[in-house]
Amino acid sequence: TIERIETAKVAPRWGLLRVLVAGGLVGYGEWTVEGQLDGTEALVHALSEQFIGQDANDLKRIVRGCYDRCFYHGGPHFMSALAGIEIALWDIVGKANCLPIHALFGGKVRDRVKVYRWAGGNNNDPGAAAEEAARVVSEGARSIKMNACPPLAAIDTYGGIKAAVDRARAVRNAVGTDVEIAFDFHGRCNVPMARRLVRELEFANPLFYEEPVRPDYNRWLPEITQLTHVPIATGERMFTVAEFSDVVANRGAHILQPDLVHVGGISNAAEIAALAEANGLAIAPHCPLSPIAFMACLQVVAQSRAGWILEWAKGIHYN
Repeated sequence: TIERIETAKVAPRWGLLRVLVAGGLVGYGEWTVEGQLDGTEALVHALSEQFIGQDANDLKRIVRGCYDRCFYHGGPHFMSALAGIEIALWDIVGKANCLPIHALFGGKVRDRVKVYRWAGGNNNDPGAAAEEAARVVSEGARSIKMNACPPLAAIDTYGGIKAAVDRARAVRNAVGTDVEIAFDFHGRCNVPMARRLVRELEFANPLFYEEPVRPDYNRWLPEITQLTHVPIATGERMFTVAEFSDVVANRGAHILQPDLVHVGGISNAAEIAALAEANGLAIAPHCPLSPIAFMACLQVVAQSRAGWILEWAKGIHYN
């Protein structure tokens, strides 16, 4: 029986919680919405009222019930608050059964999971980006991700495209041809420049392009995917399984990137992984968050045939 839910804000930017149940078991979860912790924490405590006194074994019923009973649901704050509780409940159920969470989903399909690390800073010059990338590779990384570009105007006329190309070339030259480089657009392009940039960066043999446009403009992803042979990834700012289903139905992405903390937790992330598997796509969870989120993501990737690669936040500039 769930007795208490406690929250903590942990530097540099994490929202963590623990669920305590009768008998002494404790489960840990995460509700981080980067830069917006206070509002999300308030939602955790508001939603907690629906969980106190419930049986943690009925995880799916009580979590989905909370979602369905709330007329206003979805969005980053609600889904992250719900995720924090849900992840902690999975932690408790796993501990109660002496099993890792992937075993509760039917078991793992792989013993090891590939990870990539961030490199290249936020919006640094080509030399600094190359130096940072080389350092990360020297520490053992074989796959890295970097910002694709500075913020661009709708029609870029001030050299932003050239700056992006120069930085990509410097990093590729610094790490060599064997290291995989993914480019994160971070939604810094509107549609016209995203269409151009996916072509301009192909020389660097990208591993994938992430979020070429903000999710507000996902309706343009099918056109963008047709312009390049590089796989398109998106999902860190999508919050429900239905949103991912729409992108798949529109053939707008090849790699789904649910942030487990932002999509309501482990169960929804596993559903998105199943959606990817059913459509011959891959999942690569977004996870620049705490070790709790990383370990929860690991459970989902380990049990999914669509699981491919996982983001690891070691050394990321804002952590």
